[in-house]
Amino acid sequence: MKRRFVILVFLLIIVDQSIKVYISKFYMEPHVHVTVIDGVLNFCPMQNKNLGWIPNMLGYMMPVHMAVLLDVIAVLLTAAAYRYLKFCSFDWEKYKNLSAIFLAMFLSGIFCGLIDNIFWGGSIDYIRLFDWFTFDLKDFYIAVGEALVLFYLIIFLIRYYKLTKEERKEHDKNLGFFRWLKLGLPLKP
Repeated sequence: MKRRFVILVFLLIIVDQSIKVYISKFYMEPHVHVTVIDGVLNFCPMQNKNLGWIPNMLGYMMPVHMAVLLDVIAVLLTAAAYRYLKFCSFDWEKYKNLSAIFLAMFLSGIFCGLIDNIFWGGSIDYIRLFDWFTFDLKDFYIAVGEALVLFYLIIFLIRYYKLTKEERKEHDKNLGFFRWLKLGLPLKP
């Protein structure tokens, strides 16, 4: 499982970076704009040098060391979130691979962002959606990871609120966040 996980993350990173290398060589100059679905989806490569979507929306040029620090923090928070979700749902046989897929998508996106910030000086974004924003495959990976976490949390809440009051108290006692911290961030209770 661990080997397949590492291979998956590595392949997702390779796909993202290969697309960026190809686009940078053939589509950045002169500027290319191809309409795929009019008013909805365009191929419009651009260099996002603001090192993040929030700084980009604010027109703020974030320093590279700050972007790298945020990527490191994102990796640590993602790993902690993964461990806590596994801890809370250790007995979910049906959804046991869902957390691994969420982790792979998030880590791939974060590492792609780290590579973008260090080697590209910002992201090469190329998919323009509704003239709202331009994104790349890395951003798609992160969005899929977010959707999987949301799905995971919905399933958790549905299961949690199907428990009786007494079962919920027992659950909270055994699988609570502070107990998890106290136990040292384990994957299983």
